Amino acid sequence: MTSAPTFFLALLVTASSTFFSPTTHADNILAKEYFVKAAFLYNFARLVEWPENKFKSDSDSFKLCFLGKDPFGPALRSIQNKKVAGRPLLIQRNVELANTSNCHILFISQSEIKQLDNILSYIKQFPVLTVSEIPQFAEQNGHIRLFLNNNEKISLKVNLISINQADLNISSRILTLAELVSTKEAFKP
Repeated sequence: MTSAPTFFLALLVTASSTFFSPTTHADNILAKEYFVKAAFLYNFARLVEWPENKFKSDSDSFKLCFLGKDPFGPALRSIQNKKVAGRPLLIQRNVELANTSNCHILFISQSEIKQLDNILSYIKQFPVLTVSEIPQFAEQNGHIRLFLNNNEKISLKVNLISINQADLNISSRILTLAELVSTKEAFKP
């Protein structure tokens, strides 16, 4: 088992391995942020366990889906040809809510904030890991919130209760990097 610092270093290497962009400084920082977030999504795929019946066959793809406006842009190229437990990683953008039950990871864009309650209410009946950047996402029954902390580093908030209710098992390697929250926690401004 890899230690948390080694895991994080591998995450950053994965994220930065394909990053070359002649853009402005602000655009460059934003692009790097999404390369790191893409690496986090890939590592969530590797370090979360889904029920065996989530895959119909041994050759099924692992589906990483995006609901709403995709903020990642070209950053997803860094993970698009990867495998997850021997399965090809399939990236699906612009999925409809009715089709999200087929996903393994569902990234919910900030563009969907007004529909968040409906989305989470619908998806909670399926073993789908939900991830978002929406403030208070984990406290509202979402699974993992990715965000920039005050030091401009990517941080995680994880709702372990919601993850367990979705019949998912998350590795302690993710949890060592995360702040654990619950739906009972008072919302912070």
